[in-house]
Amino acid sequence: MEQGIDRRKSLQLLGGAALMAAAGGVRAAGGDEPSQGKLMPWTRGAAPALSALTMEGRKVTLQDYVGEPLILNFWASYCGPCRLEMPTFSMLLDLYSDKKLRVLAVNHGEMPARIAQFLQAVPFTGDVLLDRSQKQLAAWGGRALPTSFIIDAKGRVRFWHIGELDWTAWDAQSKLQQVIEG
Repeated sequence: MEQGIDRRKSLQLLGGAALMAAAGGVRAAGGDEPSQGKLMPWTRGAAPALSALTMEGRKVTLQDYVGEPLILNFWASYCGPCRLEMPTFSMLLDLYSDKKLRVLAVNHGEMPARIAQFLQAVPFTGDVLLDRSQKQLAAWGGRALPTSFIIDAKGRVRFWHIGELDWTAWDAQSKLQQVIEG
């Protein structure tokens, strides 16, 4: 039985690595250069619609969060890079608690029980949303997990990134502060 668990973990890590490799060559909106670990300006106009469920089953939209700066992150528990980013988001929430930053972590297609199990093992203090249909990521232009967007308090998407991002790096911090200070 332990071999099956180890094999599953190895496959999950390999799957996450494959997603990251695929994300490395993805071009940002408007034909910009690949992100190379930096947040790219959003050039696609208005924010796409967001329709997701909370873990308690309540439907939410992006309009429910207008007035608060957001990081919108698409993730899955089997995604290795997603697992690495989650604790960083909790750190950002603590760091910017006085600025009312929210992190919306939209899970890409998994069952609530699996997500709850993941959240017991990986610390995260933001809002977990469910996209069981797996349509939201594509609607936002994402092609790999994780994909993140920084949205200002007026509901405008300002920056985005496909793949794992070092949220503590100067580039990410300066762009996040730019949006938060607004």
